[in-house]
Amino acid sequence: MKKQDGFPGQLSYVVPARILELVRRNQLIADLYFTDIGYYPKARYHYRQREKGVKQAILIYNVEGKGIIKIGQTSYEIPPDHFFFIPADMPHAYFADDQNPWSIYWIHFTGSKSGLFSRMSLQPIPINRSKSSRINERLEIFHEIFKNLDRGFSIEILEYTNLCMNHLLASFTHVAQFRSINDSQGKDPVGQCINFMLENLSRKLKLKDMASEVNLSASHFSRLFTNRTGHSPIDYFIQLKTQRACRLLDNTDWSIAEVARETGFEDQFYFSRQFGKMMNMSPREYRKR
Repeated sequence: MKKQDGFPGQLSYVVPARILELVRRNQLIADLYFTDIGYYPKARYHYRQREKGVKQAILIYNVEGKGIIKIGQTSYEIPPDHFFFIPADMPHAYFADDQNPWSIYWIHFTGSKSGLFSRMSLQPIPINRSKSSRINERLEIFHEIFKNLDRGFSIEILEYTNLCMNHLLASFTHVAQFRSINDSQGKDPVGQCINFMLENLSRKLKLKDMASEVNLSASHFSRLFTNRTGHSPIDYFIQLKTQRACRLLDNTDWSIAEVARETGFEDQFYFSRQFGKMMNMSPREYRKR
């Protein structure tokens, strides 16, 4: 037997063509939006073949059981806790294992940014379960989208659900960052140092202090940090201090001098210069705005 859909407990949503036309004209979401999205639990006999592919990229996320994705002459086994991106216009087939059928969440998405996901396509990518994996939180985003789509395809709902999808896709493409919230004690020296910075925003940290915290030489640590974040450790630390200062300016009536001291700047004028470099305005102008 072969079934494209119709599985007990399934959820699926197909955005009508006339509604998609409105989405394509909506600048807030037109660069990345879904056309179809759903969940197929224990999808026995699930089979889908598209000899010419489809116009959208496809994400398939398997949470239970097994399945196969075929691209050309190559077959990829998709075990539990693996996902797979299929590029737009790529001929393909996929199907559930006969004995242990998969349970999959899936999205068809398009827009000018959708092609950027091709760098992760055509390979099964694992999402290993751990204390920091946030598997349930990822699934909650799917169901947040589903619950909203149950209410129809209003512009507000489509804007909200597609913006949610951006977050959802980022949880796949940037797994380390998605997990970092729950992985403060992890072994990643960059993540460890960022946590160290956050805990010491009121101090003056030097490069050697940061490198010592993660047991690396200053030069090796600086190269590693810059390659990962695009910023030197000191510049990144100043960014975090500035973010903290912005929150204080927004939410307290502290003076500029008090905010400066709280973020580790004894000299108010030096603080204002650093703030201005980051925000293109003085702290006083920021608070006023």
